[in-house]
Amino acid sequence: MIGSQENIISNISVDKSEVLRYLGHNGQEIDKDLNLRINECIQETKKEIDTKYVYEIYDIKNDLDLNTIKFENTNLTLKSKDVSELLKDCDKCVLMCATLGFNIEKNIRRYSYNDLTKGVIVDACATTSIEEICDLIQDNILQEISKGGKSLTMRYSPGYGDLDISANRDILKVLDAHRRIGVTVTNTGIMIPRKSVVALIGITNKKVKKVKRTCENCSNRFNCEYRRKADGCGSKTIYTR
Repeated sequence: MIGSQENIISNISVDKSEVLRYLGHNGQEIDKDLNLRINECIQETKKEIDTKYVYEIYDIKNDLDLNTIKFENTNLTLKSKDVSELLKDCDKCVLMCATLGFNIEKNIRRYSYNDLTKGVIVDACATTSIEEICDLIQDNILQEISKGGKSLTMRYSPGYGDLDISANRDILKVLDAHRRIGVTVTNTGIMIPRKSVVALIGITNKKVKKVKRTCENCSNRFNCEYRRKADGCGSKTIYTR
């Protein structure tokens, strides 16, 4: 499945509370001028992003002893204890990639030279946007598979937990993401355009419910810079059994 911004752009809000979180806001008062700039940057981000995404659903073989997940009819095998555990009740898995395109990245780079504050704010808006887009894609997939009584696990990305960031390259290759939506990856696993996300999501016959994400049920809890804050990182939900 491949899609473009027309499918989901109208539902992107660029949640201001998430933007503030990425800016390091911790409840302190925001002056009127800064608040206005944030609002302007949110609107600019919504206009400038060029959203594209691609996802495919694969049958998988999960070896819980070896912590390997083989994606059928591909050359992809991931080795990760975290992912193997995540997919333990799954016979299928979604591989996905979403991007905001190059326009917003160029703007962030330009502002870093002539308006650093604005560059930082737009960067936070873009990060919020790509996460919202991934949530919308995941919700769309859930809406389709739930017709057959299936559920989704949480979304999981390379570089998170024990799944090495180099897995980005292998997943993008399987998805043919360069040709289909213009996303490439560097030798170190960093994606270009920079505001892009690769993720996997398990499909299971077991009932899965949404719960609020907390530091204790997050597999990134030992490395997260937001952990010491009162409400953690503020991520809204995960899928759990």
